[in-house]
Amino acid sequence: MLQLCVVLLVIGVLAIILEMLMPGFDGFISGIVGVFALVTSAVIAVMFVPGGWFIVVLNVGILAFTVLAFFAYIRRKQLHGRMLLSDTLLEDTSHVNINDLMGKEGVATSALRPYGEVDFGGVRVEVSSCGGIIIERGAKVRVVEIQANKVIVNIIN
Repeated sequence: MLQLCVVLLVIGVLAIILEMLMPGFDGFISGIVGVFALVTSAVIAVMFVPGGWFIVVLNVGILAFTVLAFFAYIRRKQLHGRMLLSDTLLEDTSHVNINDLMGKEGVATSALRPYGEVDFGGVRVEVSSCGGIIIERGAKVRVVEIQANKVIVNIIN
């Protein structure tokens, strides 16, 4: 039974490491298998192995070391910057009175599918295209309607 506990312990740790290195790769199956193997190893050790509590302590210690090593890996590889949004807004557009934009022309700074951003003389505003049409980036647009704080633009031909 001791050999079975050790095999389950190794399988559990390897499965958890696989899940940490490739999250979601297999639909969390390896994480579930890893936790199940560690729990099964601990239960079998407590029930059938003399001094089985040592295996339980070993399970917890190895699991803690694995998690700490994973977080150290993330920090060292600087992956945490890719997992968290670190962009900031360049300018505050809350001071813009959108009613003043009626009839103004601007340039789409992003594709409007149907929502996107338009630059109105240095002020970027989130807008919607008229009728949900797709307007490519760089196209000239004109504000045709404003409804409930929503700016609606149409392409200028």
